[in-house]
Amino acid sequence: MNARPQWAQVGQRRPTRPRWWRLQATIRIVAAALRKVRWSLLILAVVLIGGTLLFWLTGVYASPLRALLYVLNLITLQAGPDDLPEPLLFQLTSGAILLGGVIALAGGAARVVQLISDPREREVAIASTFRDHIIVCGIGRVGYRVINELLTFGEAVVGVNQREDEEWLDQLRRSGVALIIGDARRKQTLIEAGVERASAIVACTSDELTNLDIALDARELNPGIKVVLRMFDAKLAQNVSKGFNIKTVFSVSALAAPAFAAAATRTQVDYSFKLEGQLLNVSTVTFQPGSPFIGKTLEQIEDELQCAIIGKWSDDGMQMRPERSRAVQAGERYYVVGDLKAIRALHDDR
Repeated sequence: MNARPQWAQVGQRRPTRPRWWRLQATIRIVAAALRKVRWSLLILAVVLIGGTLLFWLTGVYASPLRALLYVLNLITLQAGPDDLPEPLLFQLTSGAILLGGVIALAGGAARVVQLISDPREREVAIASTFRDHIIVCGIGRVGYRVINELLTFGEAVVGVNQREDEEWLDQLRRSGVALIIGDARRKQTLIEAGVERASAIVACTSDELTNLDIALDARELNPGIKVVLRMFDAKLAQNVSKGFNIKTVFSVSALAAPAFAAAATRTQVDYSFKLEGQLLNVSTVTFQPGSPFIGKTLEQIEDELQCAIIGKWSDDGMQMRPERSRAVQAGERYYVVGDLKAIRALHDDR
């Protein structure tokens, strides 16, 4: 029997690759390599330009092209002792140019080899090309789903995880995510992930104090970054939100409890959440023949039940914000947000 794909083992749809992801990945790798050897390239450029101008302006060579070819021959070890110009000062200068060029080429080659051979070095280099991206710290089951949704939104993502052996990391890499293996509690790891250039950071490890530590370090390194924090205790989440001015703090228990409670009732609820202390529910409603709402407009139903009809299903998918003047027909399917009383009324076809 074939093994299940890694992404299927966590009950989640496969991560969405950004459009032109192969081209984007290639561009990022090339940009990372250029960034890695930028100082070597700068030294090489100075040597080439400086040597060319020196041998041309001093009259050693009649044209800048001949001077440039001589400098290139020096650097690539093509020039022999008989090619060295007189007097001794120019010979010493030629030796300095040769040494500078060889050092620049050797240093650049060493950095490229390091980039290719060291996976972590490569990921850090690729992450250095990101800007206005979102950093997700902790790629467990929650972090995996968060990254998956962000890719669906078209966001650039850099992931940070302490362990290399998570089963879905390779799949995320193939989806265009730069993944850095390291401790997100270390400021250096956050810097490597580009926190100073990032637009947001999501701390969603399984330890709430670690998440808080990550959030505070991120704010210190980038005061304007948006912080999304996963907490487990509702009271602690509330205190952190107030005490540290982090508005996007989510308690796992607080998010899950409404869904569990609503699911335990006889009401047909797809999702549940609390907003300003009020429990709201999302339900898929298919109006059956004989329903008291057949023929009524969406506006009339919303006013009568104090709910919001946010979408309508069609063969082309969900249509958001359907016309309020539309009259409901038998067999039509709508998506509704409201309290349990409104949801029950919509599913009551008697």
